[in-house]
Amino acid sequence: MSESYLWIGVCISESERARIIGNGGKILSANVSQNNLVDGLFNNGIVMDSINAYRLPNYPRYKEKFVKGDVWSRNGKGTDISASYLNLPYVCHYFKTRDLCIKSKKWAKAHKGDEVTVFVYSMHSPFMKAAKTVKKVIPTAKIVLIVPDLPQYMDLGMKKFKAFLKKIDWIKIKGLMKSVDKYVLYSKHMATFLKLPKDCWMVMEGSINEGDVVESTTEKDDNIVSVMYSGVCDLRYGIPELLDAFDLIEDKNFELWITGAGNAVPLIEERAKKDSRIKYYGFLPTRSDLLKKQKQATMMINTRKPDEAASAYCFPSKLFEYMLS
Repeated sequence: MSESYLWIGVCISESERARIIGNGGKILSANVSQNNLVDGLFNNGIVMDSINAYRLPNYPRYKEKFVKGDVWSRNGKGTDISASYLNLPYVCHYFKTRDLCIKSKKWAKAHKGDEVTVFVYSMHSPFMKAAKTVKKVIPTAKIVLIVPDLPQYMDLGMKKFKAFLKKIDWIKIKGLMKSVDKYVLYSKHMATFLKLPKDCWMVMEGSINEGDVVESTTEKDDNIVSVMYSGVCDLRYGIPELLDAFDLIEDKNFELWITGAGNAVPLIEERAKKDSRIKYYGFLPTRSDLLKKQKQATMMINTRKPDEAASAYCFPSKLFEYMLS
């Protein structure tokens, strides 16, 4: 009996990456973390196919009303497929799930008789349902769910209707968990929250690719102390407190560098106009640009608040990037 592996997540081809950026989407940290895991497994001898659906803003914020899938191969051995779906608010969830399940069922039928392991990246109900579809065709298939974040803490500022839909989705997720065999958690506290038996989970606090070591192309100014924050610029993630704290520093040789996007950007831009030491670089176009900027900084900061409920259930991947720099 041969072994077959399937990854269900957010892998994208180079052409999709360019299209996503061109149509108003962002390449999120989740994509970086996932790629590290996929590449790590491949480098250790596990060749996988993948079925994917990248998380995009809804139309018209994202320019494509219909997201067309793609077929490619990230390593020349496995086959990678992206789902096609109607990208409209709320209904996109249904169409995305439907196409993922169709593609997963087709993959499972082609691998009947194999010893199958399905890796699911994130506690996202369309991905989990697609994995369950494989298990319906191949009951012996093992499902490994990787949980970088808990769904309840991924969008705390949502409106009432979306929060209502989120509660319904959580009921679905709890039902889909019955098909999961093993869990990879980014925090041990997740196991308590999810009420998992001791023998079905392990903790892995994220990932890093040693190939992400870069050389800065710009010389450091030894007279400047640059404090850098990179990541989601969200008002809930301590950005206002960071700006207020920086105001207390009177030394003109200190600079605050911020990269990323989010609802705190108007506040950052406003404060940058008042204080020339605050440098907002926006959402940097490539990962290489981000890593080079981190390399130039004197120090880097993580602004997550320890008393925020979500902090116990995550491990910011930027900490690995910071240490690597």
